[in-house]
Order: sequence, then C-alpha cells, then structure tokens
Amino acid sequence: MHIGYFSTQLGTLGGPSVVDYRVLQELVHLDRRNRYTVYAVTPEATRNLELGENFEVRQMKPAGKWPVVAMGMTLELNRRPVDLLHATFVPPLIPPPRYVLTMTCWSQFSEPEVYPPLIRWRLQYLLKRGVKHSQAVFCYTDYLKDKVMDYFGLSSERVFVTRPGLGEEIKRVEDREYLQSFLQGLGISGPYILFIGSLTKRKNVPRLIRAYHQLVKEAGINHQLVLVGETLFLSDEIFETIASLKLEDRVVLTGRRPHSDLPALYTGADVFVFPTLSEGFGLPPLESQACGTPVAAAHVSSVPEVVGNAAVMFDPYDLDDMSNAILRCISDQTERELLIKNGLENSKRFTWRNMARELINSYEAIHAAT
Repeated sequence: MHIGYFSTQLGTLGGPSVVDYRVLQELVHLDRRNRYTVYAVTPEATRNLELGENFEVRQMKPAGKWPVVAMGMTLELNRRPVDLLHATFVPPLIPPPRYVLTMTCWSQFSEPEVYPPLIRWRLQYLLKRGVKHSQAVFCYTDYLKDKVMDYFGLSSERVFVTRPGLGEEIKRVEDREYLQSFLQGLGISGPYILFIGSLTKRKNVPRLIRAYHQLVKEAGINHQLVLVGETLFLSDEIFETIASLKLEDRVVLTGRRPHSDLPALYTGADVFVFPTLSEGFGLPPLESQACGTPVAAAHVSSVPEVVGNAAVMFDPYDLDDMSNAILRCISDQTERELLIKNGLENSKRFTWRNMARELINSYEAIHAAT
C-alpha cells in the first residue's frame, strides 16, 4: 500500500508538530511493508526527519500551509495518486477519494470564542468538510472519539483512537550544576511554578496569572511564575494582566523554547500547572509527570483521561480552586510524593511506538475494507 502523510504542522512549533515528527520516526522503524510519501508544506517541514528507503518527501510548490491546503495537495494527488492519504490537523480543501483525517482538538467547536473569527471559520469549515469525505477519523483520546461520533453521527467502526506518546528524552535532569546554570540563563532565580504551551486564550493563562497573584498575596509564596510559549492570537490579555497586577518582576516569559530544553524546565519546577479550557490531548502535563514534577491540571475535556490519578484537578474557571490546587502541590509533601510516584507510572502508558503500531493497524484495516 502507498500511504501519503500530509501535515501542515511539520516544521512548526508546538504539540502537533512533535506528534507528527515522532510518529513518522517510529513508522520508519516499524513499517517496511508499506510505501510512504511525506508532503512538506515548507522546506523546513522535513529537514530533520530521518526517513527510510520506503519513504520519500515531496516538497510542495507553492510552499506554505494555506496554498497547499487550498490547491497544492489536490494537484499533487491528481498527478501522483496514493492508496490512502492521512491528513493531520486539517485536510486538503478537496480531499482525495480514499483518505483519513486526524482530529487533534475539539475547541474549535466547543469553545469557538477562543479563536479569531477567520481562523475559527476556516478550521470549522475544513474539518466539517474533511470528516464528511473521510473513510475514517483518527482521534488522540476517547474524549475526542466520543465528540466526533456524537457531532458527526459516525459509527465506532469509522473512528480510531491513536494516542500520542513520550520519547526517552523526556526524563528528569540529574545534573544539578547544569540545571542551575540553565535556569539562571533564563532569568529563573528561585523556586517557580511552570506553564508550557501557546500563549492563547484557550490555554487560560490570564486566570493562571490571577491565581498566582492570589497565592502571592494570600499565601505569601515566594515562587516565580514561568510562562514558556509563543505569543499567538488573542494574547493581549496575558500581558495586560501581568501589568495590571504589577507582576513584571515575578513573571518570567521565556518565549518558545526548543523541545530539548523542556526536561530541564520541568525538572526545576515545584509544580506544573495546566489551566487549559479545552484540549484534544495535552502533552505538557504528561511530560511533566515523566520528569517527576507534580501536576495541577484543569478538569476538562481530555485532560483527566491523560493525567490519570496523578494530578490535582481543578475547575479552570474558579480562581480559588486553581490557587488551592497549586498550593497543595507546593506545600503538601505527602501529596507531592504521591503525585510524583503516580505520575511516573502514568507516563509509561504512552509511547510513540504504540501510536505508530495503532496507525499501521488502522491503515491496513481501512485499506482492506474499502
């Protein structure tokens, strides 16, 4: 079988890119029977991919996510058809007859207000059209599977769960001298509370900042708040909140950091906080668990399914609930030890190899049935 792999996220920053990159690397090791074409929407998309003999890269022209989505993939597949196309994140505007789609998130339907109007409309239109024409839909979690089946009226036979994983590089940093030097280089000078993710409205960062301010004023914590991520759409409220609460000297904004920096950031933190309003999977809390750092996380969407029994859960709309969850992770030593132990065990459930195996089995089942 000839499989096409189309991702608009390869070569970008963030969770979807990590998922696509890592699962492709595992497919190279596991699947020697099928042939693959990976479509690169930019020259950077596949620059660091190590592909096998049964893999090829097609550099799309004109380059760029939306030109390729709008017309590039349609033209390419008309010239060079494949047996099955796998589109992740968004599908081509005109999908081929035989293709599957990965649904990475549900917030564009459940929390549309967290997107600018044009982005919201574009995502909803492409995904609705994409699901309608797909042979099957892949979902990162059971939560997403249930949403897709209910919203689109699909049977369970058309919806597959393919869970992301963790690599061996996501582990606790034991070199304390390196860790201290690394953190100081980012302006982190003492104990800290950590958030990693895009600085967008969906991630609920302004409420996290207000909960942190509450802890500073009422509980007297001396921690810094470290926000790691890139500024995207609807981020102004984050900086306005920091300024209005006069927290400029206590909040550290590192910008987006390379994936290789994340284990050190997780390791040094007293607690990782995940206040998201909606999530299709959520790698950061799982990565934090793998690095032995306690997690406080929002009790919404797919998050409980991912973190298991190894996080203090809170209502992301309730400042008191959020601040109390953070404080428990910081101050209750018995609970910290239990969270660390359970977190390390929970993180072992998720591997990229398992995801790749699930994809291969799904590809072949879909191909055999159509």
